Amino acid sequence: MTTELSWLTQLVSELQVPYILPIRLKCDSKVVIYIAKSLVFHEWTKYIELDCHFVREKLHEGLISLSYTKTTNQLADMFTKPLPGLQHHHLLCKLGVYIGTPSNLRGGVGS
Repeated sequence: MTTELSWLTQLVSELQVPYILPIRLKCDSKVVIYIAKSLVFHEWTKYIELDCHFVREKLHEGLISLSYTKTTNQLADMFTKPLPGLQHHHLLCKLGVYIGTPSNLRGGVGS
């Protein structure tokens, strides 16, 4: 996500469209936020993937800011994984999508 945000801000900048930094990213892992914010390379972080170091770099450059959100409120989950019906409905409501009656995704056409 950080790579895409970096690319998008470059594109928007070239189009001379104003934007506000830092861009807020919500993360459901306090450990990831701690590692990204820490300037110290701990022994247990030496095998972290290159993309994690890229996130740390962009955080310290001021492109992004990281904040904690509970897993149940993580809107990105809506687009990245299957969710139980109630969680799906909860996230739809957070996105401002109103569904009057719950849908039955298992039903066939005309049932």
